[in-house]
Amino acid sequence: MAIDVREISRSFGRTPALDGVTLRVEEGERVALVGRNGAGKTTLLRVLATVLPAESGVGTVSGFDLFADQAAIRAITGYLPEGDPADHALTAREWLRFRGRLRRMPRRRLRRRMHEVASFFGLAPLLGTRVGALSNGQRRAVAIAEALLDEPDVLLLDDPTAGADSEHSSRMAALLRSPELSEGRVVVFATHDEALVRAAATRVVRLERGRVVAEDPSS
Repeated sequence: MAIDVREISRSFGRTPALDGVTLRVEEGERVALVGRNGAGKTTLLRVLATVLPAESGVGTVSGFDLFADQAAIRAITGYLPEGDPADHALTAREWLRFRGRLRRMPRRRLRRRMHEVASFFGLAPLLGTRVGALSNGQRRAVAIAEALLDEPDVLLLDDPTAGADSEHSSRMAALLRSPELSEGRVVVFATHDEALVRAAATRVVRLERGRVVAEDPSS
């Protein structure tokens, strides 16, 4: 089991964001987290990415303990947070290079991966452009390209098509379905994009008020 978490809880003050969530994801699955704003989707992804600690529960990500092995989990995880994480003062090329070097990627491999992810998202002509000068969809593409740089075993994406046009959404669906990404890898993404769910998810997990209320194969 690539992801196996049980009875995970997390509160902000007196408000429970996750209330005993159990989630199991096999390698090769593409699981869509759906639900209204505040349902717990973002909090669950942040816990799985070890950006935010859970307050209770147990779990593993690719065999690493969610509480004791957080550095190991981060090393194998590509995480796309909500919002716009890139530095607007840097060019897209500078940002991707900076993030790749933080992951200690060898220079030759980093150059190859930058070319591959930029080509896939149509970013190659824009690599020399400052992130702040890009459109919302282009900035989102840069952030997703960063999450994919190191070819992670686990990919966690928070609203990957937010603010993007239909072309980006189609590229994202094609990427998630591609054997190069999904085989031997686990993908969990939160989204309000019903078209992306239909096109890319193998399973849908619905959350309400911090609880899993339904799990179904994607239609």
